[in-house]
Amino acid sequence: MGYLNSAVLASACGPHIREVSAVKRRLTGLLSALWVGGAMTAFVTAQQRPPEKPASNPNSLVFADFEDVQNGRPVSARGGLIQLFGYEESKVHKSEFKGLQGADPAAPELVHIKAGDPNHAMKFEYVLHAPNPWTGVTVEMHGLPDADGKAVAEDLSGYKTVSLQVYATGIEILRLEAISKSRGKDSSFAWPVMTFKVRQGFNTYKVPLSGFSQPAWAPVRVDPKSIFRELTSINLTAFCDQCEFSKEGMVIVDNVVFEK
Repeated sequence: MGYLNSAVLASACGPHIREVSAVKRRLTGLLSALWVGGAMTAFVTAQQRPPEKPASNPNSLVFADFEDVQNGRPVSARGGLIQLFGYEESKVHKSEFKGLQGADPAAPELVHIKAGDPNHAMKFEYVLHAPNPWTGVTVEMHGLPDADGKAVAEDLSGYKTVSLQVYATGIEILRLEAISKSRGKDSSFAWPVMTFKVRQGFNTYKVPLSGFSQPAWAPVRVDPKSIFRELTSINLTAFCDQCEFSKEGMVIVDNVVFEK
């Protein structure tokens, strides 16, 4: 279990994407205190003060707060699988990631935001190697426990927004993806996504579900709301498209919450 270092938290995530060598100089030490900033981009609101753990509310659903552990690995708020995986077009330049040591399948580790605070967040480190047409590292969060080895769907289409607290270094933009594996789509299917720009510090970003859309190149078109009717997971990805320079950094996430 680690702690977050305030000097790293405040300074390691400047406003521009850095190459690997520059980021390495800033990713030193462990985290121990919280730096808070704010941002606003199209469709996404970054609140200046991350809230405490969400209280029980009939108009909200805590999807993942990273307080529960099963079989030595973090699970979502209702016991769903959380796992890490990487992808890349160039197999010569494979993506790399680091999370919970010894986890199979790979999983993020749990960290404390500051010393003495019982609250946990999840953390993973990544390296995206260039050149690469596309590459990334994804944390996949299932809302419900799998059944017979398969993801279980649920209807979250009645909610209006999903919010999450994020701190990220080495990259400017993260991608959220809505997944419905119960639909049996093949590997060419493109799920609805939402990208958002991350700013300095540990911020809360609120995303409207209506803002999710498939990429323009998607060969099969669907109503994104239909995916949220049978949602199995929310994925968060540190990615690099048309990647000319390698990227390296960390991503810390807490309090993934759906709200009406």
